[in-house]
Amino acid sequence: MNQRIEGICELLTTLAPNQSVNAVVADGFNEPVTSFVNFDEDTHLAYFTNAAGALVVADCRHISLIVFP
Repeated sequence: MNQRIEGICELLTTLAPNQSVNAVVADGFNEPVTSFVNFDEDTHLAYFTNAAGALVVADCRHISLIVFP
């Protein structure tokens, strides 16, 4: 993995469940979210919820930006 990808994946390991997050950009697509749920280091999948309560799942290797309030 390159340094940017490693940085995002590492950052996700430090977030607490229910941490407020405004948006995630993955593969250039901006996805509004409200909170961080969990990060699975084995699968590289990060889980967030959006305003409707739906689960948003993104591979940390494809996340280029996380917006915090």
